[in-house]
Amino acid sequence: MQSLKDTILRLEPTIDLLHDCLGFGRFAQVIRTSDGFFLGRAWGDVGFNHFLGNPSQTAIARTQRLFGSLSNDHQQELIRQLAARGIPPTSFGLPAPNGKPHLILVSDQ
Repeated sequence: MQSLKDTILRLEPTIDLLHDCLGFGRFAQVIRTSDGFFLGRAWGDVGFNHFLGNPSQTAIARTQRLFGSLSNDHQQELIRQLAARGIPPTSFGLPAPNGKPHLILVSDQ
């Protein structure tokens, strides 16, 4: 079976925010802030110096079409990978892991 990365790049070769969030786009890492905006850390940078904003409706629609083209296994892997990075799949109009809403845990430590 083809890897998720290979499958996504085959189906949607244009680099988009989803590619960036999964680590094979323009940035080494992408985070989502508590107010829902995305920041990117360029390769070799220490901080998240690139403001990416929110996904546009066009980007969300593109991601939803791509998601529909993936096998069930790849769909689940994509949702798990986003959740593992602290990025709610619902940010892209995708279902939350196990159908549960995404929770952001805050520690005071």
